[in-house]
Amino acid sequence: MRALLHNLLAGFRLATFLKIDASQFRVSIAQLVWLTLIEFALGVGIGYFELDAGKRSFNPDVILQALAAVSLTLAVAAALAHWLRTPALLPGYAVAATAMAPTVLMYLYAGFAVWQRAVTDANLDWIWSLGVLLWLGALLTRAVALWAPLSFGRRIAVESLLIAVLAVQMWGLPRHEAWDPDSAGEADNPLKIGSHEALLYQQTGLLAHSLNSLRAQRPKVADLYFVGFAGDGGQDVFMKEMNSVRALFDSRFDTRGRSLALINNTHTTAPLATTTALQAALARVGGLLDPEEDVLFLFVTSHGSDDPAYVSVDEDGLQLTQLTPARLKAALAATPIKWKVIVVSACYSGSFVPALQDDNTLVITASSADRSSFGCDAKNSMTDFGRAYFSEALKQTMSFTAAFSLASTRIAAREKAEGLTPSQPQMSLGKAFAARWLGIYD
Repeated sequence: MRALLHNLLAGFRLATFLKIDASQFRVSIAQLVWLTLIEFALGVGIGYFELDAGKRSFNPDVILQALAAVSLTLAVAAALAHWLRTPALLPGYAVAATAMAPTVLMYLYAGFAVWQRAVTDANLDWIWSLGVLLWLGALLTRAVALWAPLSFGRRIAVESLLIAVLAVQMWGLPRHEAWDPDSAGEADNPLKIGSHEALLYQQTGLLAHSLNSLRAQRPKVADLYFVGFAGDGGQDVFMKEMNSVRALFDSRFDTRGRSLALINNTHTTAPLATTTALQAALARVGGLLDPEEDVLFLFVTSHGSDDPAYVSVDEDGLQLTQLTPARLKAALAATPIKWKVIVVSACYSGSFVPALQDDNTLVITASSADRSSFGCDAKNSMTDFGRAYFSEALKQTMSFTAAFSLASTRIAAREKAEGLTPSQPQMSLGKAFAARWLGIYD
């Protein structure tokens, strides 16, 4: 026990860049096993308390994941020991790196909580990830230097190698959560309903809460109402994009309290993005705003299809009605909403323009009716169009049409540089909309 405490204290000093030397570690296979168990227990414990009570079941795949991580650490230690001709590195580096884990885990947990509160734009999460990668690389290089003094050039080489290994571990290998939030207790509790049924029964309350939270319009103020629809739950990019765009509108376009997002994704508590929920949301907004004075901004992001034309509506295998141009047109026509800005970010989204365009509406799509758009990748925080239009252009101008021009130019340049078939974003500006909102939103 005393040796274990020595190692944990030495790991803390190593992880906090305090003065440390190799003699402060107690290196042995037994210590490596104990430190690995502590790291595993902390990771499982943090995951446990991040979920609501009664909604978790242990995922045994994390045991294999932990064993793979230990094996990778030992493999790296062996490679470094051979390269630097320092046999003591094999056990020493492994013990030191694992001894830092409790301190590192607590820093990461607390640091990410602060980051999420301070930075609401998910498009900036890459900064956090890069910072963590460089920080961990520096810590592990310190662990190597305890047993093998490094020249400047060799330190750079070692740190580069370690950062490359970390990058593969963070993004290239499959990861499993320790706890399943959806199916806890199903096998043992005959009264436990399946996750799909539970999800469906939650929707009435979730949607009602979101709709009832919307504020009424302010007399003699041109209020902007934001409604978001992230239709495909198979990739986190649509959820992340929606959260970023809604945060942008709440802060920059004064929609806080007058915005809602419908999102298909298992990692959110937002109401499901279904055509029924969208109809209800549009009806609610139509009853709150002044048709002559206020504007609806509707943002739809998902995968798209060209034959037949629709935006994908999918959540974990549920049989949901796809959002077609005709259905969206009908849902809007059933409300008193007059002034509308509609942005559809999906492949083949230009097919929505003919159905939605009119004198009172600005319609923007990520592509033409016969072209794909790009960036729908699980590792991305936004699609290519979303990044160019919302994250870049709309942070430079308040004009939705000027932002479209900026974004279209940037998208064309990027696609040309990457050798992609041009997506050809589309815009239709109604004459009445342009006349009424000249210099404000057009």
